[in-house]
Amino acid sequence: MKNLKRCFGVIPAAGQSLRMGARHKLLLPWNNVTVIDHVLRAWAESWAQHVVIVVRKDDIQLQEACRYWPNADLVIPENDPQDMKRSVQHGLQHISATYDPGDCDRWMLAPADLPTLSSELINRVVAACRDSDSVVVPRFGDRRGHPVAVPWALVPSVFELEAEQGINSLIVDHAVQWLELPAADHPEDIDTPADYARLRKEQELS
Repeated sequence: MKNLKRCFGVIPAAGQSLRMGARHKLLLPWNNVTVIDHVLRAWAESWAQHVVIVVRKDDIQLQEACRYWPNADLVIPENDPQDMKRSVQHGLQHISATYDPGDCDRWMLAPADLPTLSSELINRVVAACRDSDSVVVPRFGDRRGHPVAVPWALVPSVFELEAEQGINSLIVDHAVQWLELPAADHPEDIDTPADYARLRKEQELS
């Protein structure tokens, strides 16, 4: 896809994070800022033109943290999204209404809880899109990862998914180009306090 125009990041951040207990994982410290600050900075410093983050209506602290980043469009649905798929749909609707994307554009999906996400990784995925008409998925050794880049022409498929189907169905149902990357570069997410403690320790040792 040599005529690639724009890339839009979509960050679903409307989950409850129940496994973290009382701690809001996106507001935990990371590199002298917070996890969400680090993630939004990575997107701000990347080749993605715009990033959209979808947040629950009652998550005031996270909303305030996101508003610090002028590159991030904050989307607050009237009704809380039931799952990641619905959050992504809200983000895509915002992009469609605000930026009028075309079939040669891309949207890129990555969770909000990736404190090791880097602008360099985002850029490698964007670069891979320039010569591909397929869904671009980074693969780190034998592990699939993020961000995943999807042609804008496939957006209707997201809204046609059945209730039991998740966003991963796009990888099953459409052509995929695998972007092979070192296993050590896989960006880890935070699901539990143990995940956070382990990643912080690894960060301190690096």
